[in-house]
Amino acid sequence: LDSKGQDGMILLRTVSRLVGYLSAGQPGRVSKLHHPVYTCAVKHRAFGSTDLEYRGFNARRYLEERCPGNEFEVNDKKIHTQWNMSTIHNFYKEFHREWDNSNAKLLEFASGPYIHTLISAAPYVGQIYHSDYLEQCRGEALMWRDKNPNAYDFFPYFKYAVNTLEGEEGSEVVKKREELLRSKLKDSLFVDMNSENMLPGYSGKFDIIYSGYCIETISPSSQGYKKIMQGVYDILNPKGFLLMLASIGCSWYMVDGVKYANYPLRIEEAITTLREVGFTLWYTESVKRKYEDGVTYINDKEGYSCFIAQKL
Repeated sequence: LDSKGQDGMILLRTVSRLVGYLSAGQPGRVSKLHHPVYTCAVKHRAFGSTDLEYRGFNARRYLEERCPGNEFEVNDKKIHTQWNMSTIHNFYKEFHREWDNSNAKLLEFASGPYIHTLISAAPYVGQIYHSDYLEQCRGEALMWRDKNPNAYDFFPYFKYAVNTLEGEEGSEVVKKREELLRSKLKDSLFVDMNSENMLPGYSGKFDIIYSGYCIETISPSSQGYKKIMQGVYDILNPKGFLLMLASIGCSWYMVDGVKYANYPLRIEEAITTLREVGFTLWYTESVKRKYEDGVTYINDKEGYSCFIAQKL
C-alpha cells in the first residue's frame, strides 16, 4: 500500500468511512483527552520483573471479572465491551482488502486469557497466533481451542459479534464461527515484551497485530513504552497493520483483590511514540470513562482509545 497517489486516496476514503462506523451511537466520544500528571497508587515494577509480580496472576478469575458473559444485558460494562468489539469488527470490515485474507498472519499481542477479541478477525486472515507471558493465560486460550470441558465459555461474545455486529441470524452461524476460529488459531506463543527477543519461540513476522490494553500494563516508563512499541513495529511485515486499544490515564487495576501497577499512558504520548518508531497513523478515537458505570473498583482509567497504524 502506497501512502501517496491513488492507493493513498483509497485508504483515506476508507478511513473516512471507518470514522463514521466507529462514532455511530457511541455516547461520550471525544476527539481528545487531556490528563494531569499521575502519581501511581502502587509502586511500578522494575523493568523486566514481570515474572515476580505476575506469577500468581489468576487468569480464570480475570475472565470471570472481565468477561462474565452478561455484559450485553447489564449496564456496568456494556458500553466499554460493545465499543471494544465494534471497534475490532469495523477495523476488519474496512481494512481487510489491504492484505491477502487467505494467507495473512495475525498476532494477538500479549492477549491475556482472551480469545473473543479474535472473533471478527477469523474470516479475514489465514493464521492466528495468540500470545502471552503467562502460561496460565496461554492455557486458557488453548483449552478453548481444544474444546477442553473446563474451558471458559465465550459463546455470548460470539453471539454478539456474529448476530449483532455482522447481522447474521441464528445459532448455527455462531457455532460455525467458533469452529472457524478454532481452525485458524495455530498456537499460543510465549511473549516477553521487556526482552530484546519478544517472541523467542517464533521467528516469523505478521501482517496484522492486535494489541488490547497490554503494552501500557507492562511498561515501567515512557522509555519502556517506546522500546516495546519498537519491538512491535519490528515484528510486523512491511505494509502490516497495528490495531491497538489502550487505557488512558490508568495507574492501577485489580484482579481477584490484588492491585497491579499500570503505566498511566497519555493519548499524545501514544501518538508520538507510534510515529517515532516508524508507524504511519491512520486513525485514533478516544472515549471518556464514565465513573458512574459501577466498575471503578477494578481500575482508575480515565478513558480508552483506539489507534490504527501501518508499517509503510
